[in-house]
Amino acid sequence: MRSELNEVYLIDQYLLGRLSKEEEQVFEASLLLDEAVAEKVESQRTAHRLIRRYARKEERRRLEEIYQLLLNEPDFVHQIKII
Repeated sequence: MRSELNEVYLIDQYLLGRLSKEEEQVFEASLLLDEAVAEKVESQRTAHRLIRRYARKEERRRLEEIYQLLLNEPDFVHQIKII
């Protein structure tokens, strides 16, 4: 279990560009030599993409909620009309 967590951490560091140049080269060599590692990297890359997409949707939802609250504030609406 511990080695799996270390592998996930290493893949995250690679995907986030946080490895040193030397570490990155060693990791990329392992990608070329071990198809299982390459598949895990692709799976984790997909997970990163989905997390970012969800975060953007959640941020939009929160901004829309704030916008709706502001539209119900007479002072805000008045200020916007003045502008």
